Amino acid sequence: MSSIIVQSKAMIAFASLWYDARAAANVSIPGKSDLPLRGLAAFMPNLLLHQTDADGRSFCLLFGTGLVDIFGENLTHTYLEESMAAVDATKRRETFDSFYGEHGRGAPFGRWVSGRLNSRAGEVMEFESLALPYVEPSDGSTRSMVYVVPLGALAYGDRLIPHFAEDMVEMFVPQGPRPGWLSP
Repeated sequence: MSSIIVQSKAMIAFASLWYDARAAANVSIPGKSDLPLRGLAAFMPNLLLHQTDADGRSFCLLFGTGLVDIFGENLTHTYLEESMAAVDATKRRETFDSFYGEHGRGAPFGRWVSGRLNSRAGEVMEFESLALPYVEPSDGSTRSMVYVVPLGALAYGDRLIPHFAEDMVEMFVPQGPRPGWLSP
């Protein structure tokens, strides 16, 4: 039995959208065009798209407008590891290395994270995120879409510092059955 408790109902809804699109397309990983735009629209502000490069680093292709707003900067075209302290980036890399050790380098992954962000005013905000793969039709590559949910609110005018720590991480094979902890 898993000890994961997903805090956000929106996170479950995001997972449902992905799993429903996968089932409707009858594929193990939906293509970008398999994901219904109307359904995805609610998640777009807090969505980031990234691809993993040959060195295993995550390059941000799109940083949603809601994320830009709470951070006060756009992290599109940056590496996600650059937004972490070295010790946290090392821990992040270790979770990927462990997953790839079991499933093979470059295997598509699902990844749920519970973590912390600091604000410029010194507040700590918890967040959770869920990464799920999609196939990019232009080149057939498998990329990830990550839905990020801040679990709190900032004081007026405050912004988050774009450095995050991952406290709890669960990586899973998304092509398999939907994990019970990620079900409605």
